Amino acid sequence: MENLRHKIEEVVAVYKSKNYTKAESMCKNLLETNPEIAFLYNLMGIILADQKKFDLAIDYYNKCISVDPKFAHTYSNMGNVYKVKNNLDKAEECYLKSIKINGKISEPHNNLGNLFKLKNKYKEALISYKKAIEIDPNFFWAYYNLATTYTSLGNYSDGEKAFEKTIKINPYFSAAHRNLSRV
Repeated sequence: MENLRHKIEEVVAVYKSKNYTKAESMCKNLLETNPEIAFLYNLMGIILADQKKFDLAIDYYNKCISVDPKFAHTYSNMGNVYKVKNNLDKAEECYLKSIKINGKISEPHNNLGNLFKLKNKYKEALISYKKAIEIDPNFFWAYYNLATTYTSLGNYSDGEKAFEKTIKINPYFSAAHRNLSRV
């Protein structure tokens, strides 16, 4: 098991280096010998989605769900792909399913907030971002999205505070600095 963990870490490192083709090949090899590991299907879906192979990514997310229907991250990741494909209803369904399975993961709440913002449902977006922050107070993306939503609504005071919190958590996040200067 330790050997498998090491191999997965290698795939993740190659993926993070943006060598997606190599990461895809490595992950495929691991899946051939470990078809019962749901995480690997999810990882393959992420790798494929970053290569814009969206339909194939969805196939791997579905394989992950068939191995482990309670793998909440996969539903959120699949929702991101459906959002890119402009199937917003399916994306929302996936985010809600992820939250239903495990409401203690911040990313699906943040992703749902982004979807609501896209649909001009700002009140729901704010609620989702705040829930993501409640779960993970150091999740700078949720603060950033909260800030941009506040400023879109003309609430510059709360937007400024959320941008400042974003920068406090991630001082190298240039978009937050830029947006704060505009506020």
